[in-house]
Amino acid sequence: MYILFPKIVFFPLFLLNIYFMSNKKDKERNKILDEFDMIQDYQNDFDVTAHLAKTEDLPDLGSIEIYDYESDLTVATQKGSEVLESLVDLFLGDFPELKDHPYIRNKVKEDALVYAESLFLQKMTRRNFMTQLRQIDNGDNSARMHEVVNQTISQIRENSKFASTQRTDLEKFYKDFRNDVMEVMEKSIDKYSGSKKQKKDSEVINSAKLNDLINEALKKDKKDPI
Repeated sequence: MYILFPKIVFFPLFLLNIYFMSNKKDKERNKILDEFDMIQDYQNDFDVTAHLAKTEDLPDLGSIEIYDYESDLTVATQKGSEVLESLVDLFLGDFPELKDHPYIRNKVKEDALVYAESLFLQKMTRRNFMTQLRQIDNGDNSARMHEVVNQTISQIRENSKFASTQRTDLEKFYKDFRNDVMEVMEKSIDKYSGSKKQKKDSEVINSAKLNDLINEALKKDKKDPI
């Protein structure tokens, strides 16, 4: 009986402790709600606009402009298409049927998109660079800021180098492709010129032989002598 006595005493004390803690929380919550209601009643007649600056008293901060990235991407895509179309006209303009072949058209579209992306990245890097220079003009002369500017300058150089190399590679591809097509055509003409009269290019390149002509030109090993 003596052993159970502490347990009998402890259990009611524990319940009393929970009761008082809960009662204390309720009082604090009610007090906060009462104070909030008093603030709300006090602020009913309060006019916040009387304490705000007027528009005419504020300095001219300029208009906020949301940059149209989609427009820049569209312009870059159009320019890339124009460059590739002019490139194909330069090297394959003598072969209208070949230039309009589905493979060539798809190749031109893919190359134009890749070239357009490089143009877009160039413009975005330049825009970022101008923003960084304006930050310096506005007083941000920290060492970190100058380090970022130097990194951007290096990126601009890399972008220009990449775009130049990409354009050179595209020119080389279509130039070599034209040379390969001419070589395949010459071999085709020599094959049929034994006892027959040499055919014109327009007669050699027709819809029935275009696929073979393109395949031969693409598979041709440039190391072989012409």
